[in-house]
Amino acid sequence: MMQSNKDAAQCLRRYGSRACTDVTGFGLLGHLVEMTRPSGVDAELDLTAIPILPGAEETAAAGILSSLQPANIRLRRGIRDQEKWVNHPRYPLIFDPQTAGGLLASVPADQADACISELKAMGYPHTAIIGRVLPQDESGPIEPITLRD
Repeated sequence: MMQSNKDAAQCLRRYGSRACTDVTGFGLLGHLVEMTRPSGVDAELDLTAIPILPGAEETAAAGILSSLQPANIRLRRGIRDQEKWVNHPRYPLIFDPQTAGGLLASVPADQADACISELKAMGYPHTAIIGRVLPQDESGPIEPITLRD
């Protein structure tokens, strides 16, 4: 909320991003599902690569969650093997609704490192590759998200 995403969005376009959204009330998972389903692709999300605020894991572990969290948790059905992730300390954070959160964007794999470097140089220090886009599994769009650690 303290930094505009405008310059970041322009940078992402220069590096070939064709899908981008700001992470807001639907949380990271909600926006990722929103991007993958209409595109006919799946995604793999690396829980340990997601930038989080200091204390976020501890706060979630203590059961202190947003009032919108229960509505967002319904999206867990989009996660393959979600039952094996429910005890991961970052699992609740992928459902956390944000207000003016960061951008979630896809960039061609061969452009990702250069894009990350430029975004960091532009003053977006928390920029990170948090996953990858995959061809859609034969199960179709029912469970488009795979988690890893």
